[in-house]
Amino acid sequence: MIESPIPLESLRRSSGTFVDAIGLPPEVYSDADFHRFEMQAVFGSEWMCVGRQEQIPNVGDYLSVTRTGEPLIVVRSKDETIRVMSAVCQHRAMCITASVERTEDDMLDPPDFQSGSGRTFRCPYHYWVYDLEGQLTGAPEMSKTTGFEMADIQLPSLIVEEWQGFIFANFDDAAPPLSPRLAKLDEVLANYDVANLVTVDPFTIPDVPFNWKIMVENFMEMYHQSRLHQGIHDFAPSSAGSYAEWEPDDAAMFGTCGTVEPDGGFNPTSKALFPPFPGLSLEERQQIVFAVVAPSLLMGFQADSAFWFYVDPTGPTSHALSMAYIFPASTVELPDFGDTLEEAIAGVSTFNVQDMPTNVATQAGMQSRFAPRGRYSWQEGVLAQLNTWLVDRYEAAASD
Repeated sequence: MIESPIPLESLRRSSGTFVDAIGLPPEVYSDADFHRFEMQAVFGSEWMCVGRQEQIPNVGDYLSVTRTGEPLIVVRSKDETIRVMSAVCQHRAMCITASVERTEDDMLDPPDFQSGSGRTFRCPYHYWVYDLEGQLTGAPEMSKTTGFEMADIQLPSLIVEEWQGFIFANFDDAAPPLSPRLAKLDEVLANYDVANLVTVDPFTIPDVPFNWKIMVENFMEMYHQSRLHQGIHDFAPSSAGSYAEWEPDDAAMFGTCGTVEPDGGFNPTSKALFPPFPGLSLEERQQIVFAVVAPSLLMGFQADSAFWFYVDPTGPTSHALSMAYIFPASTVELPDFGDTLEEAIAGVSTFNVQDMPTNVATQAGMQSRFAPRGRYSWQEGVLAQLNTWLVDRYEAAASD
């Protein structure tokens, strides 16, 4: 049991539907004590996306990621299964995937994390060596240490699940499986063939200056599309949006927004820049799908491409934001793919230059003495769903 710094009675007022719910207490977006509570109550026991399976196709391929402050290794092990392990050496806690080739200017910055391929992981500090399963296989000059046995030492592992090509890990070994709770979203995404899409050039913005929930809320609600993005979002107006019914056992919240014509796109032309997904119906080519696999994997699907974000809290008022496009392999193989991708990325930036300062200003407003707990429009119905999902976890953690 962990005590919530905000009374549960107050938090419960944010549960329900858009008809009766109110916004979360403003403190949940900035209070340090609540942030520590939330990291345990939510991220300590929920499924976190750590990458895509096509990023590590071969034995020995690995990704180094950080989730809620924990350095992790995502690796294709010798039996070709995917493992997620702590990247913390079990000797003196050096991060074994950290670069030790530092310049004078960046010596005080956090270590750089990498991806690559190999047969072992060697800690750069004292050269302890671990195999692809996390077992210690080498430890120089330890023979005189009484009772020291390499067989007793292994990198801690997390439970792992794959869904639609995404890799998830969980700190809680007793967590219920994820995939069965995503069946409704599976049905909506069936014709996108998500499991076989290819991730292109993922990158991370490390210090986004607002609470992680603000990012998720902005991504998912459609109320602002025809207002903040007036003009550039007219191809998919807010009035054409709707959200799927959600039940407490569902692990995802999602909605669709119709486009005024088939094959719309997030760029100044409002048209798709790549060939449409081969399996889509005409109806599906005239809609956008937005989804969150709670708490923080965000996905958007348009007629010709998809994109995914991972929102990783780094403090009460900050997060790291990882993002990437995903495409059918046939699209990636097109001769002009690189040039067209640059055009697509530039198009999305026109939305970001409006969203990002808005989110920064929302963070500032949430820290005001006059911050409200406002009511929701039907075009924000997903926010009441997300609130309910969160409050359920806050309550569970406080009553365990």
